[in-house]
Amino acid sequence: MGYFKNIKFELTADNSAGLFDEKVGDIFHSRTGALKEAQEKFINPILNLLSYFPDTINVLDICYGIGYNTKALFQNLGINNINVDALEYNQELIFLSPFIKDEIFNDDLKLFLINQILAFAEKKEDIASVLAAVTEPEYKEFISPFTMQYIDNINSNSYVTNPFDNKQLFLHNIYYKYISQSMKSYIKPAKYQDSSINFYSGDARKSIFLTKNMYDVIFLDAFSPQKDPTLWTIDFLAILKLKMKQNSILVSYSKSAPFRSALLELGFYVGKTIINNTDMGTVASFNSYLIQNKLTKDDINIIETRSGIPYRDINLSLNANEIIINRSIEGAASTRVSRTQFEKMFY
Repeated sequence: MGYFKNIKFELTADNSAGLFDEKVGDIFHSRTGALKEAQEKFINPILNLLSYFPDTINVLDICYGIGYNTKALFQNLGINNINVDALEYNQELIFLSPFIKDEIFNDDLKLFLINQILAFAEKKEDIASVLAAVTEPEYKEFISPFTMQYIDNINSNSYVTNPFDNKQLFLHNIYYKYISQSMKSYIKPAKYQDSSINFYSGDARKSIFLTKNMYDVIFLDAFSPQKDPTLWTIDFLAILKLKMKQNSILVSYSKSAPFRSALLELGFYVGKTIINNTDMGTVASFNSYLIQNKLTKDDINIIETRSGIPYRDINLSLNANEIIINRSIEGAASTRVSRTQFEKMFY
């Protein structure tokens, strides 16, 4: 689709919009349901742990995308004091996040997101351009009823005109009616006055150093390690470790052996997210009491094979292919048995 380079939109099974990155060759969200995945793999694992967290919860959302994990967090917790630092490579996706069809029917939450994005955007016209793009016919089924109501309001009222074509007039109206600084105080609902979302665009390996908080919850929702291991290396996880407290928890959909191996090597207690009796993700903490489903002996045995060799990126600067190649070289020189050999010996 023209405006969002390399990004393909698709509806997932729960009728929420999902994304596919054609350059990386990987999905942003499970096709079984983008919102369902956020709920089951990122929110449910922390709901029983709220008593361990302070009154104001600091959250790091790595690979924010179009915001499912953050939006589901606010939708579920029902508390006012949540501060989120959201890291996302693609700035256009940040701007899109309040307007996408996500099946979260909370207009206050979407208005709050818009307010926080206003504070982040250097040029408010960039937000207007994203909104104008998703109103084109090819995107229409992926935008929310909330957005369509707003667009109908724009089109049914007269605003200051300009001499340009209709699309530019549309952008102009969006800017002055919905994005202008004069609206900022209006569009931050009272419900969220004590909460915030701070956005950081670009490579998370760099922007992580711009964040100032220690975090109670970290969502790690990058592309799969096999496709792009840049945010799954032991070196990046070591930086996240420095951002966590004793009762903090890291949550991810990934259950890959290199990821879990790196967490164990860094001194975390590591466990699993169980959905319908199936291993569907990973949790890690310095507090063993926060790990509800511990790794089994079989899980540990697999981690100790060649499959469990962590990804490495000492200077946080290698590209995905370099990291994968270096791990293959390390694996070839390793005395560990392969996972295939292990399974032939013991299963």
